[in-house]
Amino acid sequence: GTAPVLFDVAGATPSALTIGLGKDGNAYLLDRTNLGGVGGALAVQAVSANGIINAAAAYTTALGTYVAFRGRGTGCAAGQNLASLRIAPAAPPTIAVAWCANQGGWGSPIASTTDGRSDPIVWGVGAEGDNRLHAFDGDTGAVLFGGGAAGDVMSTVEHMQTPIIAKGRIFVAANTRLYAFTVR
Repeated sequence: GTAPVLFDVAGATPSALTIGLGKDGNAYLLDRTNLGGVGGALAVQAVSANGIINAAAAYTTALGTYVAFRGRGTGCAAGQNLASLRIAPAAPPTIAVAWCANQGGWGSPIASTTDGRSDPIVWGVGAEGDNRLHAFDGDTGAVLFGGGAAGDVMSTVEHMQTPIIAKGRIFVAANTRLYAFTVR
């Protein structure tokens, strides 16, 4: 359902990992130095009540390593369509849904930090929904930016749209224009 995402988890055995998220709602955690063949996953965990068919984002904070994806995480309330998994350092590492939120549509998330670990923010676009940019605390899922005022609505943004960050701005490609938001 998604492209593999590579990341490291300090204190985990093994620590060089990759995760694949499936249309079956499962997360497949693999040792990226020894993929193990068919059925060689370190962990397989049901993490979504629906299929996962978008890009995911990995990020590390002082509290742990996470992978955010668009989907209704297991145990999450109806209407929440963004979830973040916490990959716990163990031997082997484990997977659990850390938090869930509503990003207002079907966009794929991205993550940012101020220095690679501090002030984690997960960004998502309410594509084919509210057409707004949303921001969530990467550790807790608390809403940091809920889409702004009436004038902050973008023109139609197609589903699975992924914003990008460059030089202190977040760029979102909508159907009729490109939007740039300043990150503070």
